Amino acid sequence: MRMARSFALTLARWVSLALSLAACASDPAPTAMTATAEAALVASTRQLALVAAQTAQAQAEAIAQTATAQRATETASADATATAAVQSATQQAVITATAVASALYPAVNEIFRDEFVDNHNLWFTGVFQEVETDLIEDGRFKVRWSGKGTSYELWDSRELSDFAAEVECQVVTGGINGSCALVFTQANEVGFYKFEVFANYYRLAVIADGAEPLILAEGRPDAAFDVSQPFRLRVVRRASRIIAALDGQTLATIDDDTFLSGKVGISTSSYSVAGGVEVQFDTFVIWELK
Repeated sequence: MRMARSFALTLARWVSLALSLAACASDPAPTAMTATAEAALVASTRQLALVAAQTAQAQAEAIAQTATAQRATETASADATATAAVQSATQQAVITATAVASALYPAVNEIFRDEFVDNHNLWFTGVFQEVETDLIEDGRFKVRWSGKGTSYELWDSRELSDFAAEVECQVVTGGINGSCALVFTQANEVGFYKFEVFANYYRLAVIADGAEPLILAEGRPDAAFDVSQPFRLRVVRRASRIIAALDGQTLATIDDDTFLSGKVGISTSSYSVAGGVEVQFDTFVIWELK
């Protein structure tokens, strides 16, 4: 702005001087002026006007160059700021993703694994309460429902407090009427937690003995999720912190200390009186956290 005002004042002075000289050249002089003197005066006036125009052009070009340089500096500064912001956001995303991955996949010792190639872990097989049939065949633990009901099977060897558990599951028939779940920190006549997944819904609940489920977290899986295809349920429990994940994606992270220790198992449900639900399990693994 200071350069613009200076240029305007300078240009005004040159123009004023040129006009004054031009006026002098055109006004009749008190005394007679020779033709040679008059021609010299006109030439001088034209020269001054030309110099003024050239000076004005030079100053205008200088101002334009300064403005261009300032814009370039501002653009470079803005680009540097944007780049720094992107780098900071990327670094923060990496830090967050690393923290989430560390929480979901902590250091562990594997203490149990069953791929259901046989029934060496002595899971219940046969008919239960007339509406549930359990069998192990083709490397799968299959649970078939002919009515409405829910049940779970526990790894009965140990009670755990800090652990991770994962199972592969598939609702082969029944669609939205069937569900697959992990149950954990189960204690007889006390209660347990249940992470349950349906075709279009999931919930993490705590269930006291004889009471209705108290939902701690719930929502909808990703739109691409297909309950009729194999998927993985995972739960991580450390002290009061519970993390529930579906196919490696964390769905819920909560703190609840209703039950802090108990057994871990798998569960199925049929919410249709007509039944028609079949749920299959494969590769059930439990780890103890270090």
